[in-house]
Amino acid sequence: MRYWPNPAHKKETTVAGPPRWHPDKTPCPPIVVEERERLLNESIPLDSERPDSTRYAFRVGTSGFEWFAARFTRWVEGEAEFHGHPTDYVPARVLRRFRDLGRLSDRDYRQLVKKLG
Repeated sequence: MRYWPNPAHKKETTVAGPPRWHPDKTPCPPIVVEERERLLNESIPLDSERPDSTRYAFRVGTSGFEWFAARFTRWVEGEAEFHGHPTDYVPARVLRRFRDLGRLSDRDYRQLVKKLG
C-alpha cells in the first residue's frame, strides 16, 4: 500500500501539488508523514478480500477520536495507492474489528457505533 495526497482536502502544498481545497470538502488536519504512514498501515479495510477496498483509521487527539477514510486512487506498479481524508462515517463492522483487535474498548465501540455507523 502507498499513500498519495489528494489536494482537494489540503489547505497547503504537498507533493501532489498546490492545494485545491473547496468548502464542500473536509480539510485534513496537520499531520506529519510518519503518522500518515502509520495510520495507513494500521488501517482496517471495509472488505478484507479486496486490496482496493476503502480503509479506516483513527488517532486520538485532544478533542477525542479523529477518524480517517483511505480511498483507493489507482494501481501503481501492482501496488494499491490510497488518499486519505477525515470522515464522520465508519461502518459498524469496521468498528467491530477495531474492538476485536483490542484497539477500541467495548464502551468506546458502543458509543462510536451510535455516532459513526
